[in-house]
Amino acid sequence: MLPDTGFTPEQIAQARARAFGAEHIRDRTGTADAVDYTQFTDAELRAARDEALTALDTDDAGEDQARAADEIAAEIERRNAITTATNERRRRLAGVEVTERWRPDAGSGNGRPDPGPRERGQRGPGDDGPPRGGDGASLVPDNWRTLAAEGGAAYMERGAHGTAEILSLPRATDLRTLVTTATFPSQAQRVPGILYPPPPQLRVADLLDQQTATSSVIEWVIETASPVSANTAVEVAEGLAKPEGAFTFTVASKALATIAVWVPITRQAAEDESQLTGYIQGRLSYACEKRLDAQLLNGDGVAPNIRGILNTTGVQTQAIGTDGMLVAIRKMITKVQIAGYDASGCVLNPVDWEGVELAKDSTGNWIFTNDPTSLMGPRVWGLPVVPTVAIAAGTALVGAFREAATLWRKAGVRILMSDSHVDNFTKNILVILAEMRAQLAVYAPPAFVKSVP
Repeated sequence: MLPDTGFTPEQIAQARARAFGAEHIRDRTGTADAVDYTQFTDAELRAARDEALTALDTDDAGEDQARAADEIAAEIERRNAITTATNERRRRLAGVEVTERWRPDAGSGNGRPDPGPRERGQRGPGDDGPPRGGDGASLVPDNWRTLAAEGGAAYMERGAHGTAEILSLPRATDLRTLVTTATFPSQAQRVPGILYPPPPQLRVADLLDQQTATSSVIEWVIETASPVSANTAVEVAEGLAKPEGAFTFTVASKALATIAVWVPITRQAAEDESQLTGYIQGRLSYACEKRLDAQLLNGDGVAPNIRGILNTTGVQTQAIGTDGMLVAIRKMITKVQIAGYDASGCVLNPVDWEGVELAKDSTGNWIFTNDPTSLMGPRVWGLPVVPTVAIAAGTALVGAFREAATLWRKAGVRILMSDSHVDNFTKNILVILAEMRAQLAVYAPPAFVKSVP
């Protein structure tokens, strides 16, 4: 219970007398509106009371201080009244005695009077049914339902005060209902969060140079002929004319491709299950990134698809033949170097990468490494390896990814939500949409080499 309000009539009257229109600015919400003391905790209310007492004792106390004192006092008195009523109910409940109407051994010296024929289960005057008792045992009366109803009605007439008696029916197996998991199903235990298979690492895009697109169309200029490729520069004897070189350029362009996916969700689910909404947004974003990773390798270029590196005209090839994948990769690196570039990465299917790491010579020794613990990261012939299912088994791609190509993107993956689809507004259905705009520009196709059988 809170202490007494502590405000005397003289203090309040004195404050009212000294009122000169001072504004009350103390407010828990930071505004000039009246303070709602009903929202204060007991500790805050005590602090407010002490503050009001201090304000009333000063010469600057005004009408606002007096009004605050009245409100604090009223709130303390209200809470004290509730506490007093609660304590009274607790005292009355503790004083209620629980006894039994029938006991198995009537008159067994338990200090209670011997029950009458009706309470022993015997027939009383006017009772129907066969006789009861005879062996001194307490039996179930035929009219037990009537007796229970009468006892309950009498208890309610007393205002639910006094002794509450519980009807005890010994050996009344016909009145018992077995409680099982069928009559009261148990509550299932749900594991927190949403479990899903771990996604594969998306790292093909990480090999490429990435830039932000500022337009919907990307254009670039390709050098198709030059004194370098034509080997125009030669030695010239004294007095003779020097050779003339020439450059030929071609302008290429591609429009940004849109990769998107959406799912419907009810407004109630979106509002009530924030974790579910965030999960859906994350999975939709990953679906777009996964599709982009596959398009960077295998896109056929037919609108609106991206043309992937493996389907780009001018990309070199290297036959695997009987050499095996490990030797073929080394030959592919050589072809990239001959084209004038430095290879920066290799893309392999996980099955092919496993074959490279587990390769043995004719004597059973490991070819790739004799110490598996030394493989801190996937690398082959000095190049980082990206094992991904986005490339088909039996195919490898080696190239100067950052020098010869650029991945153009607009603002990454965007998540949009709307109810304007068909009649979704009237059905409280929202659409969560994930989309991204991107395009791949391959400036130098000879800087890439793909393997063939």
